[in-house]
Amino acid sequence: MTYDFIVVGSGPAGSTVASRLARSVHAPKVLLLEAGGRNQDVKTRVLAERYSTFRTYPTMNWGYKTIPQEALGGRELGYDRGKGLGGSSAINFACYTTGPKDDFDEWARRVGDDAFNWENARRRFDKIESYGVDTSKQYQEYARPSATEHGAKGPVYVEFAETLEKSMTDVLDAAKDFGWQLNSDVNSGNPLGIGIVPATAHKGMRSTAATAYLADPPSNLTIMTDAPVSKVVFDGEKAIGVVAAGNEYTASKEIILSAGALDSPKILLLSGVGPIEELEKHRIKVVNELTGVGRNLQDHYFVPVTVQQKDGTNDRAALFNNPDALQAAKDQFEKDGTGPLAIFYTSIIMGWICNEDLFETEEFEALPAAFQEHMRLPTVPSWELITHSPVFSPLADPARAYLTPREDIISDFDVPLSASDEDIWAFVQTHAMSTYHMSCTVKMGKEDDEMACIDSAFRVRGMKGLRVADMSVTPFVPNCHVVSIAYQIGEAAAEKLIEEYGLDA
Repeated sequence: MTYDFIVVGSGPAGSTVASRLARSVHAPKVLLLEAGGRNQDVKTRVLAERYSTFRTYPTMNWGYKTIPQEALGGRELGYDRGKGLGGSSAINFACYTTGPKDDFDEWARRVGDDAFNWENARRRFDKIESYGVDTSKQYQEYARPSATEHGAKGPVYVEFAETLEKSMTDVLDAAKDFGWQLNSDVNSGNPLGIGIVPATAHKGMRSTAATAYLADPPSNLTIMTDAPVSKVVFDGEKAIGVVAAGNEYTASKEIILSAGALDSPKILLLSGVGPIEELEKHRIKVVNELTGVGRNLQDHYFVPVTVQQKDGTNDRAALFNNPDALQAAKDQFEKDGTGPLAIFYTSIIMGWICNEDLFETEEFEALPAAFQEHMRLPTVPSWELITHSPVFSPLADPARAYLTPREDIISDFDVPLSASDEDIWAFVQTHAMSTYHMSCTVKMGKEDDEMACIDSAFRVRGMKGLRVADMSVTPFVPNCHVVSIAYQIGEAAAEKLIEEYGLDA
């Protein structure tokens, strides 16, 4: 069967593109192909378990690993990616941050298209978000987003927990006393400071790309699961179809790859689109030599530092170390959405710091000029701090340890041996992990950018009828937790396609 559009991948970008195209005035026939299953188990969406979902439900995770990293002592890093409807939004940590407005203006400058600037990005966020701005009065010093700065009627729920975990406000007060600025709206376009981050959730349940965009599909949107795409089919330089699970599906207008920063370039390469030396090495027929495909990978890494708290400082141990109490909490939450599981692990604190001393270091001066200029922009942070996450150290009890004010600490549980550069670097080598923000592997850029693979309308260079819309297309890794950017890309790609084909005319 022939469709007007075929979208490959049902993560935040793909679900958004497919839904928006199908719901346009002209109602084109859209096929959405997903490699994984339907991910219908409601238990996978409990927000209190958001940090373990990717391990608890392995069928929802591709389970990728990096090659051994020489700079990190030969360790392989987990490179987990979501599988099934919703993509990585079904297994991610559900932290919603939109990043600095200067990122979007820089994006627009680098690709030569104002469609990606902050003004237009903010307009698209209004379409995406159903943002809970009515926070509890007792916490409004720490979280008080402006109703005029956030979307109220979008399909993606973004909410703060009604009750914060014990000691969260103590940590924020300690940060304020230390001299850091409290930021009561970290998604205003200026993230600098420290504050509470909302989750992509509603009433303690995860909001995914599937629940937001695919829950009630129109009749002209066909969703196929367990249909991994192995390659794109071409007629000359035009993409005319895809092969999925041994079947061929054709598209009269466009094929949009939204399989993510690891799988979209893989599909392109298997289809003969990419660096010629890579294609020839694997004896793949060259359809279009495109140097940047699969290259230029960018990501954020984090280094967990763990301490043990005094008894009574936090209530996690009393719940998670007591099987009977934990089961009772699960039963209560399943019954009416209340109780401890409506509180624990449903909030998180983040801080974004600009360290201008960094700009004077030899390492900073060795970076490309464009990167240096970007880092100096007024809303762009140098680094990010996270507290009240679970413990990611093998030496610590997750129920008892996380960052906390110094007077509440019993011992340094898992930290560098000293403050020397050598000990800190040794600690980084043994503890650094990916934040799963893979980006830039099918980079968007201007014609004179030799690593750019797509133009600002998401069209693959040198091809017709083929576009890429997911985190692989960003010109740099954005300074945020990138699920918000994936939704943003889906909306932008849909806008471009709807306008080009007159679908809302």
